[in-house]
Amino acid sequence: MRNFIIMLLITVFFPFIVGFSDDRNIDQVTVQKTILFPEGQIFYPPMANPKEPRTHITYLRLDLPDDKINIGSVGFGDSFGLVRWPGMGEDSAWQISISGAVLAQFNLDADSMDLINADYIIGFPLSYRNGFWSARARIFHQSSHLGDEFLLLPQSPELKMTRLNLSFETIELLGALEWAGFQFTAGPSYIIHTDSDLKPFSAQAGFDYQSRKPVFKPTMRMFVGFLYHSWEETDWNSDYNVKLGINIRSPYTEKRAIQVFGEYYHGNLPFGQFYKLESEYWGIGINVSF
Repeated sequence: MRNFIIMLLITVFFPFIVGFSDDRNIDQVTVQKTILFPEGQIFYPPMANPKEPRTHITYLRLDLPDDKINIGSVGFGDSFGLVRWPGMGEDSAWQISISGAVLAQFNLDADSMDLINADYIIGFPLSYRNGFWSARARIFHQSSHLGDEFLLLPQSPELKMTRLNLSFETIELLGALEWAGFQFTAGPSYIIHTDSDLKPFSAQAGFDYQSRKPVFKPTMRMFVGFLYHSWEETDWNSDYNVKLGINIRSPYTEKRAIQVFGEYYHGNLPFGQFYKLESEYWGIGINVSF
């Protein structure tokens, strides 16, 4: 609960922090009229959040207390802007979108590469930007399902479990401050409905950095992301994820890009019903932004 309160206070006071800053070295958003189906987003979600809707393929080496497993992790998802309209200030804007993703993990050590888990997420983000400060309020639904082969065939004792109907709806609030290539993000979440007996409060905080100097080509830049997450359901255990890689952007539009990255995760696994299993993994992957 203490971590949740801290994240809530940080989120609430982000606008006041920005109000006393003089940094203007980031792209501004200027909206003169309401735009239907706008390109891109005005809030940039944390790069290291494994639950954000993205399209990626990643190889993971999962280290369990008594076993090591090779995992293929895939995700198919994105966020689509529906309407963007001007805010009160010259550099402010609002946007409502729809986002969705399917996130799945496969056991590469099994003969048939068994599906272990699949998470289905759909949400409606409401975003706001005012200069270098931005925020997002999102209500989303998540349901998680174990793979058929995983349930029927022998598995590692640490992964074997009885199927749980893990389905819930969450309200998430994130605030972000951008400065000199960094973006600092923090905020709380609250589960408003669940089919399981889940404790509702969680919180996250982290930062992203993208180099201002290109690597080899003008559209190639190094990036790093760090995210800390804690959930009341897991006794506020610390979960953290780190991503490091190269972002290759299209010279014609910001959204169209490919990220090649390596990542490391430690804490309670972010894979559906395995949220109580403490472990770690490292891996390499490719993320595609359409």
